[in-house]
Amino acid sequence: MPTKTDTEDRILLATLEAFLGQGVKKTSIEEIAQKVGVTRVTVYRYYGDRKGLVRAVCLRVAAIFQKAAEGGDDEPMEQVDRRLARLIANLSALPRGNLLASFEEVRRIYPAVYEEYRSARQKAVDRIFTHALQAARREGMLREGLNPEVLKAIFWAAVMGVVENPSLVSSGVPLAEIASTVTEVFRHGILRSDTVRED
Repeated sequence: MPTKTDTEDRILLATLEAFLGQGVKKTSIEEIAQKVGVTRVTVYRYYGDRKGLVRAVCLRVAAIFQKAAEGGDDEPMEQVDRRLARLIANLSALPRGNLLASFEEVRRIYPAVYEEYRSARQKAVDRIFTHALQAARREGMLREGLNPEVLKAIFWAAVMGVVENPSLVSSGVPLAEIASTVTEVFRHGILRSDTVRED
């Protein structure tokens, strides 16, 4: 994945902050350029058009999930836990606001962009789940008799269903809190009770 310049990163964060503050539709490229201290032409040079800028912001958030999914298939559960903690910390570091509502607005205005973000996020979440399941199985932490395919389907439904739940979208619950809660509930629900660590 190519690294972003400081200017690109400032543009993306300023755009995300504007989306969270006033909505996607009401955010203009001129406003973002002024906020970052660059010309409108600079924003167009990096992102082509408004849709390109929205796509870049969505993929910037998806990259947080992708980074958390990086790791080997033979990692111990402790390492998987550290990656999940980093995921939650990185989501918490995003500008404050109703991120779920912003993505819902993106879904309505630019459905293809939203699907690209959703697909990238889901592939990353699937990979994190696979690593966690493999580690739990290797370390004898998984409850007996659980079908991995059923677990994956439940986990997928939990993550996607929770993130796209209309009541949560309107409530403004931070994405980091959702990720943390789903992780905790799922972890304590599929691991043997005698292996759950007390923090």
